Amino acid sequence: MNKKLIIKPLEGLGNLKFGTTKQDVENYLGKPQDTEVIEVAENELSDAIVWNYDDQGISAFFEKDHNDLLTCFDIRNDNVVLFGKKVFDLKMEQIIDLMNKNGFSDIESEDEDWGEQRLSFNDAVIDFYFNDQTLTSISWSVMLDENNNIEWPE
Repeated sequence: MNKKLIIKPLEGLGNLKFGTTKQDVENYLGKPQDTEVIEVAENELSDAIVWNYDDQGISAFFEKDHNDLLTCFDIRNDNVVLFGKKVFDLKMEQIIDLMNKNGFSDIESEDEDWGEQRLSFNDAVIDFYFNDQTLTSISWSVMLDENNNIEWPE
């Protein structure tokens, strides 16, 4: 189970790389407990299909404009590991330090309308969400170039 819970910025989760198929995700994580479709406004992001693994605290996103390939994860699991550290055990300052030590430093922070604070590392395409200084979720995706083309991991 732990092998599945290693966040790899710009790459994926464990052995699952961004750009993989739904079948590969199902082989690795099993059948999702729930699926949903996210439709976005025209000229926005791509519509997506989301597979939710509530028992594991994982959501996997497949974008329609990119042949329904895996492009993003969201995780709410206390056992997830990032650069060798159980990230949900860390405070915001420790996460900043961990990301900086691993070469990511393009940081921005914003208070979201729904009350959480978002800490983003744009160079890692990863967002950490906090509620009262407690990490609640992490979302990360593939990198887009200046023309919004995906840079798939190798």
